[in-house]
Formats: sequence, C-alpha cells, structure tokens
Amino acid sequence: MDLTLLVAFLVYLAALIGFGIVAYRRTKTFDDYYLAGRDLNPHVAALSAEASSESGWLLLGLPGQAFSMGIGALWVALGCVCGTFFNWTAVARRLRKLTGFFRAITIPDYLESRFEDSSHVLRIIAALLIAVFMTAYVAAQFVASGKALSVTFGFDYMTSVLIGAAVILFYTMLGGFFAVAWTDALQALMMLFGLVVIPTLGIIKLGGPAALWSTLSSMSSAGDGFLSLRVGKEGIALVTFIVGMIGIGLGYPGQPHVLVRFMAIRKPSLVKRGALVGVIWAVIALYGAVFIGLVGKALLATDPGDPERVMPLLAIQLLPGWLAGVMIAAAMAAMMSTADSQLLVASSSFVQDFYHKTFGRNPGPKQLVLYSRIVTLVIGMVAMVVALMQDPENPVGVVFWLVLYAWGGLASSFGPLIVLSLYWKRVTRPAAIAGMVTGSATVIIWKNVSMLSDFIYELVPGVIVSTLVIVIVSLLTRPPAGAAELDTR
Repeated sequence: MDLTLLVAFLVYLAALIGFGIVAYRRTKTFDDYYLAGRDLNPHVAALSAEASSESGWLLLGLPGQAFSMGIGALWVALGCVCGTFFNWTAVARRLRKLTGFFRAITIPDYLESRFEDSSHVLRIIAALLIAVFMTAYVAAQFVASGKALSVTFGFDYMTSVLIGAAVILFYTMLGGFFAVAWTDALQALMMLFGLVVIPTLGIIKLGGPAALWSTLSSMSSAGDGFLSLRVGKEGIALVTFIVGMIGIGLGYPGQPHVLVRFMAIRKPSLVKRGALVGVIWAVIALYGAVFIGLVGKALLATDPGDPERVMPLLAIQLLPGWLAGVMIAAAMAAMMSTADSQLLVASSSFVQDFYHKTFGRNPGPKQLVLYSRIVTLVIGMVAMVVALMQDPENPVGVVFWLVLYAWGGLASSFGPLIVLSLYWKRVTRPAAIAGMVTGSATVIIWKNVSMLSDFIYELVPGVIVSTLVIVIVSLLTRPPAGAAELDTR
C-alpha cells in the first residue's frame, strides 16, 4: 500500500468530519437541518446539486459502461446534460418560488400544500416512495465506496463498505443540510478535477487523441460496435437503446435530493447564477467520465474483471501516490455527495412527513433535529445491509444498474407531477396520487419482466404512463379551489 496515497485520503476524510462538526454548531432548527435555513448561496447550491445528482455512478458506473460498451456511452452523457439543463431552466426557479410560498421543507410538504390535501394521503404515498427508492440509491453508493476502497487499499469489500458508510453517516447526522451542501460543493470540485486530469493524462501517455483511437480500433472488431454510436445495433433495437439512454435525462425533475437544492437557494432571482455553474459542470464532468472508460480500455494491460474499477486503477497507474489519493477521494466524494443528500431526504420523509405532519406530533425544534439524526442513522444502517448483500464482483455493473433502477423509480413517481404542478394549474389531487402510483408501479413491473426490461429502460415507459394518467385524471376531476390564485411563473 502506498503510504502517501493513504495519508492524502485520510486528510480528506478528516476534512469532511471537520465540516460536520462546524455545521453541527450552526444547525439549531428543523429548517436548518433540512434546508440550511433557505439561505444557500446559488453557486454552492449548483455544485451541490450536480454532485448529488451524479453520485458514484459518475466516477465508477459511467466509466465502467464506456469501458464495456465503447463510445455508445456518449448517449448517456448527452441525456444527462439535457436533463441538467432542463432542471435548471424549467424547474428550479418555479419550484423555489412555490415551495417558499408554501413554506415547504420537503417535496411531500410541497405536494400536500399545492393540492390542498388535508387527508395526508398524498404526503404518505410520496414519503413511502422516497423512503423505498432512496434506500436502494444509498445502498448503491455504499457498494461504490466498497469497490473504490478495496481496489485502492486492498481492504476486503465488507470493511470498505463499513468505512465509507461510517464517515458519511457521521457528518450527515451532525451537520444536516448545511454540512451536506458545503461538503458537496467541495466534492463537486474534486470530482471535476479528477474527471479532467485522469483522461487527459491517459491520452497524453498514449500519444494523443489519434493514438487513443488507433489503440481502441486495434482492440475492437468491426461488428462489436465499440467505436460506433450505433453500438452494434440496428433498427428498433438501436432506436430503443438510444431512447433509453438519452431518456435517463428525463429523470432529473423527479429526484428529491436534487430538488431540495433549488428549494434552499436564498432567492428565486438567484437561480440563474446557479444554472450557469451547474450546466457547465455537467458538460465537463459527464464527458470526462466517458473518456475515463475509453482511456482505461486502451491503457490497462490486464482486464480489471469488474469494469467499474477502471477509474481507481487508472488513477493509481497514472498519478503519484499523493495525487492518486486525492483522485480516489474524488471517487469517494461522488458517492458521499449523493448518499448524504439521500439520507437527509429519506429521514425527512419519516420525521417531517410522518411523525410531525401526518401524526400531528409537535416536539420542540431540538427534539425534531435529534429524531432526524436517529432516523438518518437507521436508514443508513438498512442501506448498508443491502450494500453488503450485493456481489461486488458482478461484471454487469452493480452500481450502474442499481442507480438506474432507483433513478427511474423516483423519476416516474415525481418527475411528471413536479413539472405539471409548476406549469399547469388544472392538475388535481386524485391525478397526483394516480400519477405517482402508476409511475412507480410501471417501473417496478417493467424492471422485473425481462422481455420488457431488455426492450427499453424502465424510466421511459414509467414517465410516459405517469404523465398520461395525470393529464387524463386531472381533466376528469375537479381542480383544487385555490389553484386559480397560484402564481407558478
């Protein structure tokens, strides 16, 4: 084990713990714990939103797909860039304005107020869906941390998962959203640095872009589609593949852990500043991740077995020990920046949406924060157990596909409803409930029927079904009485 690599990594972990301790002193109310008092700098919000939306999938899953699939992975990057642009330009400002108007702390809070649901049914369904899919999402981040640490330091998979989970849980429980937002901003910069430096150094070592292409050409055959955007597919198979991969971008408006960043920005008028930072970051980072996979294919002398290990292996091969430690820390940053956000959103579903609002319990602010920390710990432990049950040697990419399943579930449950609620006053409470239920059910059923899941990524039919159901049911039912007075602009 390279001592300088280990020291660099430990310094990074110590910095995260320090963030948590500082933020602990600033977190006094429930609003502070979950939304940083709605006083977040737009640039911090942008970096935090991007880091938490991309996760360990960006530094492990997507490079692994590019390593296995080839340049067809660019379709995924394109879809994600388009989704990021739509989120910042079409969703962020309106959501910040309406959630501020309703004083909503969580997405279920907003939905209940927006649709005047005194029965709490809408809140309960939304909170349950968030809890289920977020737990799977956090588990994927713990799997990613296990892979990164085991490759880098030689720890066994279980030990690696436990280390990553322990650090994330510690600073998230202590500092809440303030700690999460600022650590995410730092992590976003580290991720970007790694996603630019590693492929650049790899291309230089190979002799330039032409040499990279030549090497990849010699390693692939004419029919495998590795160097073709057609990925070896024709006709309907090609169309469904491209739609499914670009369709990943449809998921951005439905991710509660990203949407809360918009809700926390200081003022709606500041959203434009965050949008510029967020979109630029996404373009550089996503295409950098694809090139890590391509460079790894050309440079690594031996097959890594699990393609999702290509980034840490490249970092160790191309960089001095201390800088490799920083890059591995960047990979951990990607996982932590998502896991911490999802832990907060999932715990808010229990504390705010069930305990406080549904059951009408009204403890003091300090008690609510304490309960939130306890629930954060419990959800993290459940996700850790799920992560330990996964096969870290799975060659198809545990992180990539587990993330896409959770991403699709959240996207279909909330994406169409959030967008329509911001732009169409006619959406009704029964339609909101029906859209969430049918969207999530479509994803679960589609994913578990092999003939359907092999045809197209389950997010696409999930979003289509949810959208149609919301529109049809809204036209057949009476809108909320206060909808006419809503200013959704």
